[in-house]
Parts: sequence; C-alpha cells; structure tokens
Amino acid sequence: MKLLIKILIFGLSASSAWAQTTPDSAVQAALQSHPTAKAAAFEAQAKKYAEKTALNLPNPEVNVESPTGEFYAVGVLQSFEFPTVYTRQKQVAKAETALAQAGQRVSENDLRYTVRVLYLEAQVAEYQVRQWQQRDSLYQQLAATAARQFTGGEIDFLQKTLAENEAGKVRQERLAAEQVAAVARQQLMVYTGLADLGNLLPLNPDSSGMGMQPVLQANPTVAYGQQVVQVAEKQVDLAKSRALPNFSLGYLNQGLQSTPIDYRFRASVGIPLWFGQYRAGRQAAESEAQAAQSRAQAQAQAAAIQLQQIQTGAATALTRVRYSQNEALPRSRSLIATALRMREAGQVDYVTFLRTLDEAYAIQRDYTEQVQALNNANIQLLYLAGQ
Repeated sequence: MKLLIKILIFGLSASSAWAQTTPDSAVQAALQSHPTAKAAAFEAQAKKYAEKTALNLPNPEVNVESPTGEFYAVGVLQSFEFPTVYTRQKQVAKAETALAQAGQRVSENDLRYTVRVLYLEAQVAEYQVRQWQQRDSLYQQLAATAARQFTGGEIDFLQKTLAENEAGKVRQERLAAEQVAAVARQQLMVYTGLADLGNLLPLNPDSSGMGMQPVLQANPTVAYGQQVVQVAEKQVDLAKSRALPNFSLGYLNQGLQSTPIDYRFRASVGIPLWFGQYRAGRQAAESEAQAAQSRAQAQAQAAAIQLQQIQTGAATALTRVRYSQNEALPRSRSLIATALRMREAGQVDYVTFLRTLDEAYAIQRDYTEQVQALNNANIQLLYLAGQ
C-alpha cells in the first residue's frame, strides 16, 4: 500500500513537472515551430544550393550551316570565362551562404529575445493578478464591514461610500489584470506553438546575468555585419576578375568534306578592351566594401554603447530590488497589518485607513516593476551575448 502511494505521488509530481513551461522550453518550442525561424533556415538552405550554380557556364551553341554551298556541316561552340572568374564566383557563393547562416542566427536570437520578453510579461501579469486577488479579497471584506458598521451607526455614509467605491475600483483592476494575463499567455502560445503552457515559473529576481561580459563579436547582429564585409570583399575580387579575357572553343567544318579533323576546330579569345566599364565595376564593388566595413563598425559601436547602458540599468534595478526586499516590502506588510489593527480598534477613519493601504500596495507594485526591469535587463544581456 505504501509503495502504491509513493508511486502515485511520484506520478503526480512528474505530471506537474511535465505541465510546466520554462523560459528555455518556450524558446526551444518557438525555434522549432515559428515561421520566422523556418524562413531563415530555408534561406540558408537556398544559398547552399546556389553554390552549385557558381560555375554558371552558358549553354553550348549547336548550329547547322552550309559553308561551301555543297553540304551541311554540324558545329558546336562553347564559351566560358577565365577560370579565375569561376573560382571567385564560388567564393562569393560560399560567402553568401555564410551570410544567410549568420542571418539565420540573427533571426533565432531575435526570436529567443521576443519569447523571453513575452514569458517575462506573462510572469509579471500572473504575479499582478495574484496581488490584485489578495487585495480584492481584503477590500470586499472591508466593504462588507463598512456596510455593517454604517447600519450599526458606527460610521457615516461618506466613509461607507468611500470603502465601497475603493472595493469596486480594486475589483475592476483585478478583472483588468486577469485579462492582461490571459492575453500575455495567448501571445506566448502563438509564438511557441504550444497548445497548453501549463504552469509558468513564478516571478523572482534574476541577477544571473550581472557577471556576464558578452563578447560583442559573438553578437549575431555584429557577426552578420562582419559577414557582409566578407561578401563585399569577395565581390571586389570577382569584379577584378571580370577584366580577364574570356574564351570559346568549337567544332565546325568550314572547308570541304575531306578536310582533316585537326582543321575543323576553332578557338577564340575575348580581349577586354573596354577598360572603363571594368574599372567602374571594380570601383563600385570597392565602395560597397568600404560602406559595409563602416556599417559593421557602427554596429559594433552601437552594441558596445547598448551593453554599457544595459549593465548600468541592471545594476540600478538590482540595487532597488534588494532595497525593496530588505526594507520596502517588510514595511509594506507592516503598514497593512498595523492599519488593519487600528481600523478594527476604531483608531483611524476610513479615509486615512484606505490611503495607508493604497500606499502599502503601491510599494508592492513598485517592487514588481523593479523585478521586471532587472529580469528584462538580464534578457537583454543574453540577447547581446547571442543566447
């Protein structure tokens, strides 16, 4: 019997754990199901296939003509660029594949950031729902007590009306908070593709990223900018090779039917005489490469500034959270308990009593905002680190 109970308890625990969605599991679900992630993967796959087209030979020409007016001869002509062109086209294609893969990492990193922010918003919304539920329960009791006291002649109509009005306002705030929480869960479900999120982790301060020093080169956006530079530089090499001669080889009998095979072949060389257009193409490619280099530097600088701002904001949020945990929240609970005792003893009127409660609960709302700011800063640090 004891063994059966233990198995049942274990099964219930396992079921509860299975029904829980963590930030990491939400991210993994989104990466597997979200259209943005799929599109980025297909784009990288398409560029990989495009590498096979780097050779890009023109179709051979097959012609039939009568060179002497006595018979028809069949000829074949194949044109091709200087071999260096194909080598550099292959290099450009590989660089573009790497660029598409870098773009895929950017899309995945953006998706991870979005899902983590939505998860945090859902956590905050559910935390606030619990706060409003507790406050609503207390205020409904206060409104009922005020009605009894008014009937017994202990308080006047103004105090009774004030208590009922505050209870009504709190009830509306609770209903609004429940709607916000439901929408937050729905948005998270859309991004993750999960039919049921189960239980989310409770909202708690997360300072795990405070000691993180992201390497900006590992940031997908910065890496993407650097890969754009690589593609531009390969384009410069390709533009230079365009100025090399091109060739054509063919077979066509221009003489009599008895002409030896050795004299039926033809070859030609394309001389790049129009230097202006080749120089212009090279200069355009070089300018694009310089522009890409400047954009990459600007992205790295922006990421460095953003990192400093986020670290400063995270440190400030952590200080405020610790202050609230050590002083503000205990003071809030003390204010609520003291106000309730004083109201029960008739030592304070409803105006002062409700104002005190409002200030005490405002402390709790501020704490929630501070935790959200801290956790959001941690998410931003993960984003800069490409995680």
